[in-house]
Amino acid sequence: MAKIIPTPRNLLYQIGTIRSLLTGVYEGDLSFEELAHYGDFGLGTFDAVNGEMIAVDGHFYRIDADGNAHAVTPEMKTPFAVITHFHGATTYPLGEVNDLQSLQEHISTKFESENIIYALRVTGDFVKVDLRSEHPQPEGHQPLSETIAQLQESFSFKEIEGSMVGFWFPEYMKTINVPGFHFHFLDAAQTVGGHLFDMELRNGNLEVLPLFDFGMHLIHTPLFEHVNLNTDADINKVEKKQ
Repeated sequence: MAKIIPTPRNLLYQIGTIRSLLTGVYEGDLSFEELAHYGDFGLGTFDAVNGEMIAVDGHFYRIDADGNAHAVTPEMKTPFAVITHFHGATTYPLGEVNDLQSLQEHISTKFESENIIYALRVTGDFVKVDLRSEHPQPEGHQPLSETIAQLQESFSFKEIEGSMVGFWFPEYMKTINVPGFHFHFLDAAQTVGGHLFDMELRNGNLEVLPLFDFGMHLIHTPLFEHVNLNTDADINKVEKKQ
């Protein structure tokens, strides 16, 4: 048999599940040194949900509770992250966009199917961005929906250039990841960012990358292995601005 040379594919790799994070599994066992092997573009969080993670062009950042960006060190770990190699995306120009809802509706028109995953990047000149990050979770592994309102900090930046890094997941994957859109933001100077609640864009570019391959690391800790994941969790309390 002749040697078969594999064709490179854009694999989305995920650490943990959104349901495990929401139920209080906050400690991970995979380091960012290991995670970086799987991609150069993504989002997630850190042990104890100590800030928001964003990866752009192979550089990883932690956004603290004040919105400041810090370089991630290799030994840091994550209980939840999604990452891919962002290559081969289709680019579309964007003009003025008044809010995130309008942007999401426009992005949806570029999807070939609602049954696959998309990696998304919006780069441009923003009139404003509304963001949040959070302080670390307290001891006790309480559900994230019960603690996030007390621990998160919201903030806005105006007249700022930067990138929205995000993903779109189908509804049928809701126990694994956030169904629909999920965006984080990092400014062009890599100094500020956060989880994106809303935005207004003056002009920019949209990049859309369909993903047909999905891999997953299930956290290898006693807490993950024994927690009850067959429960409903209110993801809106975590993902939406309260």
